[in-house]
Amino acid sequence: MDERYVGGPAGEQSERLDGGFDLAADLIMGPVNSDLDLAGQVAAVMDRLALDAHLQVSAVDRHWQIAIHLWPALKTVTSRTGLLTGSLVATGVDADMLAGVGPHPHYPRDPRRHLTFHAATPPTSQWPHQDLPGYGLGRHGDPGRYDLVLLNLAFHDAALLDPDRRTRLGKYHREVLASALERTTPGGLTVALTSPVFLDHPDSDLRRAVAERADLVGAVRLPAGAMRPDSHAEGPTDVVLLHHRRPGQPGPGIPAAREVTTNSGRGHLNEYWLDNPDHVLGHLELSESGTFTVRPGGEPLGRLLQAAFDQIASNAINILTASPSSPRPAPPPGLSAGPGPTDPGSAPRL
Repeated sequence: MDERYVGGPAGEQSERLDGGFDLAADLIMGPVNSDLDLAGQVAAVMDRLALDAHLQVSAVDRHWQIAIHLWPALKTVTSRTGLLTGSLVATGVDADMLAGVGPHPHYPRDPRRHLTFHAATPPTSQWPHQDLPGYGLGRHGDPGRYDLVLLNLAFHDAALLDPDRRTRLGKYHREVLASALERTTPGGLTVALTSPVFLDHPDSDLRRAVAERADLVGAVRLPAGAMRPDSHAEGPTDVVLLHHRRPGQPGPGIPAAREVTTNSGRGHLNEYWLDNPDHVLGHLELSESGTFTVRPGGEPLGRLLQAAFDQIASNAINILTASPSSPRPAPPPGLSAGPGPTDPGSAPRL
């Protein structure tokens, strides 16, 4: 793996030009049996194309749009709670965009340009963070644990047809998130771009390692195809905010996925989306693979992002200041939630 430190205004960021993406893609694909029927062969080809599209088409414009609307929410949380005032670490493709370092005319639009760097959290009055001094891990007083961890997880918008590959993708994201929590200061936040598989997978064990340490304080689901202009990168993307609990501190963890009935069939959906339908930035639809996708609505995505992140900031402040939780609202029209956390014997409410 080629790793180097790049200088310039942003300091000495650790830039990996490989990023391990091909190995991760191979692990997600798993062995492809030669005796697959035609449908299995087609699914294998389409799933590989979906993973490859994520690595070949830049999403820097959308990463920057997310940062533009995310950071006001983070700064509101900081000013109201006193948290997130120490160090941050950002990792992934366009990690500097997520950290608020805006694009410039010569910004490399390379979907494999994986950055990892730590920096002091910018003051709430500063935007954008053009002069943010980012340094490679282990350099320049690296604290090792951070108040704010920003992650751009690979393949977050890959819509995979094969359920085993979806499970492997969800486990891959779980492992990266669990590792990130080890670097998050207790009481701090981890913000990650993840696949919807992580929240919606019916097996709660897929989320357990994260839920044992952190609570979901908010999430936003972007529409299918929103991240990059490629017909194969057609999956929705989740932006999740996790609060790392302090030792011995109780918390709700991560909501369960439930079996949900629609006019077109049944699929699994995390309770969070039933509680917060406005944080789905479009219209939920059940896809042919039995998973929920999101069809874009008519409103500008930036306006929807801003409204959702503003609500999440308010919710985060309530959670971080130990305010009582509000009762659960009814599911949005057209969706009927099952009776409780998903297990093999649960049935939907018809």
